[in-house]
Amino acid sequence: MGDLKAGGVLNPDAPFEHEVQWVVWELLHHEGRRARHGASMMGPHYFHWHGMHEISKRYYTGFLPAVIEAAESKDHEPGEKYRSIIDEMMTGPEHAWQKWP
Repeated sequence: MGDLKAGGVLNPDAPFEHEVQWVVWELLHHEGRRARHGASMMGPHYFHWHGMHEISKRYYTGFLPAVIEAAESKDHEPGEKYRSIIDEMMTGPEHAWQKWP
């Protein structure tokens, strides 16, 4: 989010200007809260299915596409920049579970 603000994609004075800002709010204040609650209450089922599972789902299917959409709404060049950053990030071993053999 800091990179998007620094790059001029997001306006720091408009906290919910783009979908990506709503997605981040949901990640932190909805799914994140449920994951923290499940962990603090030592509820592995609640932590996983109502917390981390939802965080992962929203991150990959909501946040990453919304970053590209917000960047492309400003100009094609920032869109390509963030698309290449995300593509490179997805080659890391921590994202290997998403690749079908």
